[in-house]
Amino acid sequence: MKQNGRVLTLLDAKYRDLWQRSLPREMLYQLVVYAISQPHRPIASILYPTAERQAKESRINIQDPVRGTKLGQVCLRPVNLQRVEQMLSTNDHQGRADRYAEAHRLAFGER
Repeated sequence: MKQNGRVLTLLDAKYRDLWQRSLPREMLYQLVVYAISQPHRPIASILYPTAERQAKESRINIQDPVRGTKLGQVCLRPVNLQRVEQMLSTNDHQGRADRYAEAHRLAFGER
């Protein structure tokens, strides 16, 4: 996602329910590269589908192995499929507001 030519956030989407199954090493490496490639906001997020209501965002800090300083962060964000279905079935003002808020949460994390 860009604004005025500047990257605001990097998102990747996967089919794998990362609440139920672990994050594969290859996916993590890919997201680390995405995150540290961003000088202003070194964060990359992966969106994954789930039906688990208790699924919540988790974050992995990327540390410099020599200095121990933080280089960036990888975020794992669940997309609750039941919630998406509910939001899509409502087309009133509140439904549109809920969809906007959910899209913002998915792009940038919890408020």
